Amino acid sequence: MNVHSDDQRVMLTARLLGRLWVVVDGQVVDTASSRRTRNVLAYLLTHREVPVPRDVLMDVFWGNADPEAARNSVHVALSGVRRALRATGAEPLLERHHDAYRFSDRLDVWVDVEAFEQAGREGRRAEEAGDTAAALEAYERAGQLYDGDFLADDPYSPWAGELRETLRAQANDVACRQVDLYGRLGDDSSAVLVGRRVLAGDPCNEPVHRQLMASYARAGQRHLALLQYQRCREALWTTFRIQPAIETTVLYDSLRGRLPQTAPGNAMERGDLPRPALHSEPGRPRLRV
Repeated sequence: MNVHSDDQRVMLTARLLGRLWVVVDGQVVDTASSRRTRNVLAYLLTHREVPVPRDVLMDVFWGNADPEAARNSVHVALSGVRRALRATGAEPLLERHHDAYRFSDRLDVWVDVEAFEQAGREGRRAEEAGDTAAALEAYERAGQLYDGDFLADDPYSPWAGELRETLRAQANDVACRQVDLYGRLGDDSSAVLVGRRVLAGDPCNEPVHRQLMASYARAGQRHLALLQYQRCREALWTTFRIQPAIETTVLYDSLRGRLPQTAPGNAMERGDLPRPALHSEPGRPRLRV
């Protein structure tokens, strides 16, 4: 067990994407024994920029309970958080200031959610600056950090729902940007690999379907490109009762030899076919039947 002096820095690492996992100076924090402790610890980590008032915790977790019962529940939950952190050998890391709670100033905190969002911002800045290599490096880092939905082991936690959806949308945007950049660079194997992951969660993302069609065609796998169109068409019809957009159909016709250009990859590169921004409107249905 680690023992920390008053002036020694303590490192807390928290992974909230996927299953919750918290480590203090190499010692794993017990977040499995109590769902209440797990949820309150995750909330405090997510909102640690300012002290969290007790009344906020009461409202978030026990808003429908009698006030006295809610106060007691908060007390029990915070005691559980302190006990779980103290079991790692660290001095008390959760402090009370009046009726609000915050982590100790001695604590250095790394949270995967923050690192994921930072990587996404870096990627977009690099992309806007025309630095494709730096953008892809940042997006790849973000993709590695996104190990699953926010607090995946508590999928029905009400307070986490909106943030979970926001982060899921950000992860989809990052992946779509990767597919777009890989396609522009002609890295078709990477475009297909990431594109498949996008479509697994967003099967109506028509621009990604188009990129996979072009990537398969450039790789000499025309049959897979044609099959991708059929998958796109089926997903759009099943979900929205709409047909693929004109640019998707034109690409499909070129693959089948119905149009003069028989190399769809080259057609996209020449600009004969419009290249969609894969990250702008993924999966948006069109009012077209």
